[in-house]
Amino acid sequence: MKKTTSYLILILTFFISSFTGGAKIAAHVDKTYFLQGKVDEKTIVIKIKCYFESPVRYLNYFFVEEKRDNYLEGNLTGNAWNFTSTDNQQERNLVIREEKDGSWKGFWREGADKKINLILTPIVINSESKYYYYAQNKELDLYDAYKISILNLEKTKTEKISKHFTLNWYLEKESNISLFRLESETKKIKLDSMNAILENIQLSLIHTYFQYNPNRESLTFQPQITLLNETLLSFKLISNTILKNQNPIKTQQAFVLNLQNGAPIALEDIIWFDEKNAKPDANAISETYEYRKNLFAPKIVTILSELYPQQMQSNECNVNKVATWAIPNFILTEKGIQFSFSNSASCNLMDWAIIPYDKLTPYLQKKYKINAY
Repeated sequence: MKKTTSYLILILTFFISSFTGGAKIAAHVDKTYFLQGKVDEKTIVIKIKCYFESPVRYLNYFFVEEKRDNYLEGNLTGNAWNFTSTDNQQERNLVIREEKDGSWKGFWREGADKKINLILTPIVINSESKYYYYAQNKELDLYDAYKISILNLEKTKTEKISKHFTLNWYLEKESNISLFRLESETKKIKLDSMNAILENIQLSLIHTYFQYNPNRESLTFQPQITLLNETLLSFKLISNTILKNQNPIKTQQAFVLNLQNGAPIALEDIIWFDEKNAKPDANAISETYEYRKNLFAPKIVTILSELYPQQMQSNECNVNKVATWAIPNFILTEKGIQFSFSNSASCNLMDWAIIPYDKLTPYLQKKYKINAY
């Protein structure tokens, strides 16, 4: 699972959420309670964080029927904890006290009149659930592991996209996050590992979607395959985020993956400009950067300046500086290699910097067969 974990780090870095509960106080978590119970007919799942340095307790909760996180803050009143909503649009209140047997008893209130008695007990997770493996691999706490364990990804459609490949689309209805899996009738193409990676990517997106973020009103993801052949898959995920009192934010994450095992493909596996020296080992970061800085970046700038002289004179995204091109994002398309950067949303969505494959023919590596385009 090492390749799965390493790739998900990139996903989570890109789509990282902001947690108000964790940002309220930079302190050592003394104890965390993981509880579940019934509010009328709905199951509520709760995580209470207790800080030794603070008299306040911080509570995240979700309903099984509504998996998106919510947030309460609590103070001790008599012998019970009184949790109230910090969101003025939600009038919710939880009052509970811990019993000697480890359960918690109290009541839940919504609005001024609706008061519901409840009993909370430690979380019990079905370890046989289909996606519980993801929670184990990511070492999620019991709260998030419970949420992952109850997800349902439903196959919604199948589409033939080429001679060799069919896409099966899977949807999580509440988040409306959909992602494809690959199917091929060609026996030499083994897709189990690739599809496992795609499933992990989708679970990661869903996990991020449901996490508490008080400033976010909506988050959507749109996948788009840019190149698929018998050796590799290249696609992008465009995210649209709407934040309260801010302009919408649109960004994208580029994926170039080995079709046989789902591992990320490096730029050096696609193009190599150094005719005198062999490619460094994948773990030789300093050697790779020296090559990128001294040979790759100047060559790319020369080619792009010939193709797009006006754009390459711009200060936007620092594209007029050679050093900028040492560490670009890239994606493969049928037209060529498209470059962009992560330093801003506009640079991340930069779509003009495409070098056609015929401009790179002497330098294209043969393994991934992109020179067929």
